[in-house]
Amino acid sequence: MDFIIGCGMIVVCTAIQCVVVSGLLRVLYGFKEKHPTHSSTIVVSAILIAVLLVLLAGNLFQAGLWSGLFLAFGEFSDLKTAYYHSLVNFTTLGYGDLVMSADLRIYGALEAAKGVLMLGLTTSVLFSAISAIMRRRWTRLYEKRE
Repeated sequence: MDFIIGCGMIVVCTAIQCVVVSGLLRVLYGFKEKHPTHSSTIVVSAILIAVLLVLLAGNLFQAGLWSGLFLAFGEFSDLKTAYYHSLVNFTTLGYGDLVMSADLRIYGALEAAKGVLMLGLTTSVLFSAISAIMRRRWTRLYEKRE
């Protein structure tokens, strides 16, 4: 049953991050449509910072959901400890200073697997944003040369 609940958390967290990413892409596409001309370094930096912060917020929210699950099962006595343990799992640091009971360790492993995927998605979206910005700049650079 624990494995099924853990997989359910994975599905919920995946849906959350997909909503975050799709909303972010929609905003970025809308910005590109409204501002098709050259963007300054400050604007580009602000866009990249915003992308990173939104993606990070999605990941931190997911870690919060996992910590809520840990609290619901009585694994930790307070939110601060549960959230810390959740972040250690999510980022796959695995410090080992806090260890879950044998009955519930599967949740830590499932959260770590989920964290790897979500941090990979975060990296790929950030890379895509940087690539799109670079493509626009290179295109304008080559157009000016012709």
